[in-house]
Amino acid sequence: MSEIETRLDNGVLEVQFNRPEKKNAITEQMYKDLAQAFVSARVNDDIRVVLISGHKSCFTAGNDLKDFLENPPEDDDSPVFRFLQTVADFPKPIVAAVNGPAIGIGTTLLLHCDLVFSGEGAKFQLPFVNLGLVPEFASSYLLPLRVGHAKASEWLLTGKMFDAHEAKSAGLINEVYKDEQFFSAALHHAQKLAQLPNESVMISKRLMKQTYMSHTLQIMDEEGALFRRRLASDDFKKAVDAFLSR
Repeated sequence: MSEIETRLDNGVLEVQFNRPEKKNAITEQMYKDLAQAFVSARVNDDIRVVLISGHKSCFTAGNDLKDFLENPPEDDDSPVFRFLQTVADFPKPIVAAVNGPAIGIGTTLLLHCDLVFSGEGAKFQLPFVNLGLVPEFASSYLLPLRVGHAKASEWLLTGKMFDAHEAKSAGLINEVYKDEQFFSAALHHAQKLAQLPNESVMISKRLMKQTYMSHTLQIMDEEGALFRRRLASDDFKKAVDAFLSR
């Protein structure tokens, strides 16, 4: 069974993390599969909306640190950076259904989604500094734009965990539902989007993002170079060793 599952129904492509035994921690192969799913969705006219989710109790714990240490991304053509690039300028709406842990890229990914719905049990965290790393996915730029500098600093510089209600209050997500309702609510919104005039939806998305898209891509490149450099640091290696020895 694939660790990234896809299902197309009535214009909505469901993309689901499917590694629950590891809290959906993302490996290099999973990034390859995610990138391919979005590349294919971009040119498939039958796909009008992408809905990305995890399981009921876990979105994703972020990068699989052991896999990341063994297969560090070496350049912009690495699977993880191909995925980031593909999502950042994806022309169709992306809806996210989130519950349980949404760690690291599990949170920064949401900055590139158009609608985000979570369960009450969602927990968000950006522990880059704690791991000796730096923000990625243009989060150092997009997060202050979304939630303001003070809140972005609180989340990025301290790596604190925060809940769904704090995320909604800050403007990171659209709505919080009961844990048993969040996915059906997100699917409902995705289906409604898929029924709207497709060209109008895509043009509207492009118009909203065009003022900062070029800067987003530039920041992603800068963050990526610094992130790769930090992966070779003693700080990161010590953090991973401590994590794996738990």
